[in-house]
Amino acid sequence: MKRILALLFACAIAVTALSACSLIPRPAPKPTQPAQPATAAATEAPAATAAPATQAPTEVTVGTLDSYVKDAKKASFTFSEGNTKVYRIPEILLSGDDAAAANNEIMERFGDDVREYDEYSPVSELDYEAYLNDVYLSVIVKGRFDGGNSYGLCYTFNVTNGNELNSSTLCSATNRDYNTALDKLTENLTADYDEKFATLPGNDGERSKTLDSANVKAAKMYLDGSGKLMAMVDYYAAVGGGHWVYSIAAE
Repeated sequence: MKRILALLFACAIAVTALSACSLIPRPAPKPTQPAQPATAAATEAPAATAAPATQAPTEVTVGTLDSYVKDAKKASFTFSEGNTKVYRIPEILLSGDDAAAANNEIMERFGDDVREYDEYSPVSELDYEAYLNDVYLSVIVKGRFDGGNSYGLCYTFNVTNGNELNSSTLCSATNRDYNTALDKLTENLTADYDEKFATLPGNDGERSKTLDSANVKAAKMYLDGSGKLMAMVDYYAAVGGGHWVYSIAAE
């Protein structure tokens, strides 16, 4: 009997303990924190700095021929039979030292020859030609005097900057080979000279002087009205005044 009572008492104590445990409040679970994004992923890449826009090159407007050259001096004379001669020299209307030097040279060489003449004038011809090809202005001045001698000056400029081009730089600027141009000039010069003076006696020395490589290289190249490469070349011959200038193709 005592054993039964002891067992009942132990059960009662166990039930009481279980009831007490159920009555004790349990702490609430901590709220789950949202996952933080990885630093590397969360860090946004800095916005790319836009490259400065490339400014388009300023387009240079090329004017007309008469905006780059005009008559510096002009005179005319009408003969008794009605024929009229006109004498004129140019002024190059470009800024810069090259154009100024050219204008001074033209005036010094030909300025005094432009005046009213009579039938006994020592100047039979004095005039100029000017051509504009793209940005290249070519100006050629030629005069012929008593005894048949003729003289000339030749210039080519880039009108966008006023710079004068020599024969080599003109060829380079217009995609031509300078040495090829010299070879062609020599070929054409030889043919033209022999056509004019092949039968002239005692002319071998003057022919050699004309065809000498130094004379060929001294020729001033320019572009004519069709854009063809030409050269003003000195001719020498044992006749008349002995010296002329001619324009010969260099291509």
